[in-house]
Order: sequence, then C-alpha cells, then structure tokens
Amino acid sequence: MNESHMADDLTRQIRESAGQVYLDRTHQRSFSRNVFQMNAVELVEAAQRIKDPDQGMALMMMKNHEAGRQAHRELSRHVHNFVSSALTLVEHTRVFMRKHYTDTEVMAAYEKQVETTFAQSPVAQFVQGLRNYMLHRGLPSSSMFMKFTKNPDTQDGAGTTETGAHYDTASLLDWRDWKPKARAYLEQAGEELNLHNIVEEYLTLVNQFHGWLDATLAAHHWADLQELRRLEAQLEAISPEKLPKPAAQVKTLDAATVKPFEFTPQQMANLDRMATDLLHKVRKLQFRRTPQGFPTERPTTSIKSDDLVGPMTFWGREVSGQWALSFIHSEDKTCGLLEVDFNGVEGLINNVMSSAWARGSLSRDFVGKTFIDWARERFKGNGPPFAEALSAAARGSVTAIEVWAPIANMEVEQNFKFGPVRIEPITAAFMENLRCMAPAGPEYEQQVTQFFDNLKRDIQGHAAVVVSLEAEPMLAKERGFRLAQDAIGLLRFFSSAGPTSFLFSPVALAGADYIPTSKLIMLHEGGASINQGILPKHIGYWRLAKRQIAELESGRLGPIASLVVPEGLSEFALAVRASILSYSKGTTLVDPLDRLRNCLSALEGVLLRHEMEPRAHSVANRMSVILARRGANREAVKQVVQQVYWLQGHPQLAAQGRREDELLRIFTSYAYDALRVTLVNSLNFKTRAQFVMGVDSTATVSQ
Repeated sequence: MNESHMADDLTRQIRESAGQVYLDRTHQRSFSRNVFQMNAVELVEAAQRIKDPDQGMALMMMKNHEAGRQAHRELSRHVHNFVSSALTLVEHTRVFMRKHYTDTEVMAAYEKQVETTFAQSPVAQFVQGLRNYMLHRGLPSSSMFMKFTKNPDTQDGAGTTETGAHYDTASLLDWRDWKPKARAYLEQAGEELNLHNIVEEYLTLVNQFHGWLDATLAAHHWADLQELRRLEAQLEAISPEKLPKPAAQVKTLDAATVKPFEFTPQQMANLDRMATDLLHKVRKLQFRRTPQGFPTERPTTSIKSDDLVGPMTFWGREVSGQWALSFIHSEDKTCGLLEVDFNGVEGLINNVMSSAWARGSLSRDFVGKTFIDWARERFKGNGPPFAEALSAAARGSVTAIEVWAPIANMEVEQNFKFGPVRIEPITAAFMENLRCMAPAGPEYEQQVTQFFDNLKRDIQGHAAVVVSLEAEPMLAKERGFRLAQDAIGLLRFFSSAGPTSFLFSPVALAGADYIPTSKLIMLHEGGASINQGILPKHIGYWRLAKRQIAELESGRLGPIASLVVPEGLSEFALAVRASILSYSKGTTLVDPLDRLRNCLSALEGVLLRHEMEPRAHSVANRMSVILARRGANREAVKQVVQQVYWLQGHPQLAAQGRREDELLRIFTSYAYDALRVTLVNSLNFKTRAQFVMGVDSTATVSQ
C-alpha cells in the first residue's frame, strides 16, 4: 500500500475510532452546558445592574420610569431562562448518559453523584422546583426596592443606599408542590430571596458536577484516547500535510551557507532578473498641475532646485489619473514608475530579505533606495547588475551603531541593563563628547554652539534608552526606535503612575512626550487675555535613584525585561507584553475614560480565553480569584470590576464625582496587581488558554 492510500486509511480509522467518537459527542454535550452557563451569567449581570446603587437609583427615578420597568421585566426574563436551561441541562445529561453508558460502572457512579450533588441540595431542589412553579403558576412575585440606612456614628446624615429586586417568599410558599428540601429552603430564606446568592450557589454545584463528570468520562475512555493519539502520530509520520499547518513563512536560507553581503548564484540571478524587468517599465511621466484653490494665509517657504541635495524623488498623480513615482530627471523629461509597476519593488525586497544577513542588517527602505539609485545609473547605461550593487552598498553602509533615545521627564542616577538595551543618564560629559564630534571651524562655531545649547536644555540630565546594533543607518534608526519605544513602554509600568489612577505619566521618548495644556483667548470689554494651563492635576515625573534601581533589579525587572524583544516569545508571553504596553500607554492619557479603556483592554488580553467569552463576568471572576490569593475579598473585587464595566458604558459619568474617582482608584490598584501576576507567570505558561485554565481551576499560578 503506498503512502497516499495509507494516509487515507489512517484518516478513516481516526474518524471512526472510539476516541474520536467520544470527543465528538463530548463537543455536542457542551452545547447544553453553554446555554445554561450563559443564561446564568446574564442573570447575574442583570441582577448586578439593579443591585449597584448608581444604576439602581437611576432606574428607579421618575424620569427613567420606563427604563426601570424594562429592567424589572428583563430580570424576570433572565430568571425564566436560567431555571429553564437548568432543567434542560439536567434532562439532556440524563439522556446522554442513558444513551451511551447504560449498564456501565460510569452510569452507576453518575447516578450516585447526582444524588449526592443535587437530590440532597436545598438550593438545587429549589431551582428545579422553581421551573415547575413558573410553568404552572407563572412568574414569581417580585418588586424593585431602594433602601437608605443612616450611619448612626455621623451627624451629617450620611449613610448607605441599597437597591435591588425582592422575590416574595410568602407567595412562593402558597404553592403546594414544592419538594420538602425546596420548601425548607424557602422557609429559611426569610421574607425575601437573594437571587444573586441562589444563582452563584447553584452555578457552583453544576460546574463542580460537570467537572467531575468530564474527568470520570475521560478516565473511562483513556484507552480509546491513547489509541486515537497513536493513530494521529502514525498519520503525522507519513503525511504531515494532512494535519493543521502553521502560518506560511518566507523561505529562508541557512545563515551558515551564505556569507554576509553575498547572495547565492540562484538569488543573484533572480534579483538581477526582477530588477531588470522593473527597469524596463520605467517610462516618461507627465504630472497633473494641482489647482491652487484659494490663496493661503499660512506662512510658506519656497524651495528652489539649488536648495535640493541629491536627485529628487516624489509621488504624484499623472495625467492618466494613475499615481506614479518620479526618480529620474533631466532637462527635458521626468521618468519613473507607475504605482502598479512600482509594486514589483516589494517582490524584489522580499527576495532580498530571504537572506538572513539582509534581514538582520538592512531595512526595506534601504533596499528600495538602492534599487532607485541603481535604476538611475542603469537608465544612463552605467553600473553593475543589481545584486552586485546592493552587496557593495551594504558593505559600505553596515556598521556598528549605538542608538541613544532620550526619555522625557525621567532621570536615573546610574545606568542599568534592561533586557537587550541599557538605560543611561545623559550626562554633561556625554554632551561635551557629542559636541566634539560636530564640524569644527569658525564658519560653524555660532550655529553649532546655538544648536548644542538648545540640545542641552532639551535632553541633558534625562535618561536615555541605548540600543547597540550592527546595521545600516536606516535600519538602526528604525529598529532602535522600535526597541526603545517598547522598552520605555514596558519600564513605565513600574513608574509611580502605574498603580495610581489619578497620576498622569509624562514619561515617553523625547519628541513623543506631551503634557496636555489648555490655551484660550478671551475677548472682553476693554481688552483681551490669553489663558494657558496644564490639564493634568497630578504629574508623575520619574527619578530613579541608585536604591530604587537596585530594588527593581533585585527581582521585578527580570520578567518584564524578557519581553522587550517579541521574537521568540510564547503566545502567552506576547499577550502579557501587549497588555503591559496597553496599560502603560493608558498612564499617559489624561481623560479617565481613555485610561479605563486601555486598562480593561489590557486585562481582557490576558484574562479572556477567547473573544466570545462574556467580558465583564469573566474578567471579574478571574481577577477575584487572582487577587483573593493576595488577600483581597473576592466579592468586593467582582463588584468593583462589574461597576467599572458599567461606568465604561456610561461615559457621561466617568468623571462625575468623588465616588467615581474612588471607584477608579480601587479598580486601577486591582488591575495593576492582577497584571503583575500575569507578568510573573509570563514564562510559566505557553498559551493564554493554559493560564486562564490555571486560574479557573485554582492551579499553581505564581504570585
């Protein structure tokens, strides 16, 4: 039998194997569980909206009368869906077990576990009985309420407001068909039922039961699953193309087989052919005249041809309506490539970048510029083949370069290593050494002195990110800036603004920094005034003394420094990196709602298994689990997170008053601590799903 027939046979065996059949029906069973889970989540969120004092009070105001009535109706709808799906899950699971496991040990264990978990549980008996009550008697009697309790220890009338929905137990007890445990549960509940507690308690029972059932069925099918893995391994060995493939990558050559600045004969032939084909497409261009419209009042500067250094390159719209790049000029004509033809340069660059030495030392812009320079010479009939010209240009341009990226509003007392970069102070001695590299001579003295006086005022005394590279200047600038930007974005997470909601961070690469200000021109009778002011109330300038640097280096810098370079990181480490950068960027935003969006996005990036999970519920639950291990109250954490999600949906209230400010202060502290935990674990888990499963199962997650 040839490999193709063997692969087809193994594929059929896998599809028909007992292990695959078990996995398929497990997937089918998940649909009923999902219906129940999502109905439970929606009920909890609906109850929380009414329970939250801000939302509850707003819904009970006369001007929001209809919205309040609809919220009450929606709560009843969610109760109906919750109890209905609870019974649906019970029946579907029972049918599933009878269909596939009758007369097995698993069935006996299942029936015993059902008795222990549900038959003996008062809350389970009540939930299951409530479904029958609603079927035969209708929706349970309920009402929304608002209650204010004055604090006896204060004299200013302060107190606490409580809102929510009551379910009247007396009317429920009128029904005679409650089972004994359900009736006892109602009698012990008092005059009103706490719906939130009922849902949480029953949801916990269901999750624990189905977790047990999943593990029991997996153990029962252990041999089937092992056989499935064996068949899959055989298929992969003879026909890996039948298995899921990773994303396609550019084919690269082994770095050891090609010397730096050289190409293989095949590459040289391909590059010369592609470059020559592009050269043949160079044509005479005639550009449209741009209509001036109306004269501008803005100051302008005219540029003459004598002011230009080197040949001119520009994009414009040709008379045919197509965009074109002009890069060859003579007295009587302008030549270049139409945009549709210039797109072929991208293919040429991709071919160059298939060499490891080129990717590591040349930028795409450098290759593109070299092609244009080569095309100008070849258009005149001069010059070597393109591959030779590129190799020569690379040899002459690639060198060791140290990129210094000054950091605005940050000072360090001494240098320290941060992953692949260094953080250095820009000292007076450094500035003087830099001054010595400037052109010398009396004709330059005044301009150079003025330039360095301004530069000293801008950056001397600040910190800088220092990146050491071996590359041509264009790539060094591009890669150095990117590394420096990410490095300061990650490092800023540990600034004083990190865990503090009201502190604005102005720390950023020089030039990308800003402290928002207001500028108003006020005209009034008898004159005018110009008002200027800084918008942030509290600004977190960052000064790192030796002691603080030592504290960072003692443990906190290691995990975050490993995230500076994204290449080679696991899926979870990349998620943590993106979340820290998003959170850090939020500290540079003045509007509290903008910062809140960044904060929530950062949390969702590491605490959601996938995009289809309910955001507020999942983030609140997982943050509460993480922070409970650090001493926080789980219910308090969940309540704060849910309130913040509601606040995000009501931007008009984001900065309304002291209560909102306090909520954001507490939430920011919680979010910062949760992200610190993900950072510590960034190298302990390969995928985000593994980390989330670790949190959900309260497995070992480092703190």
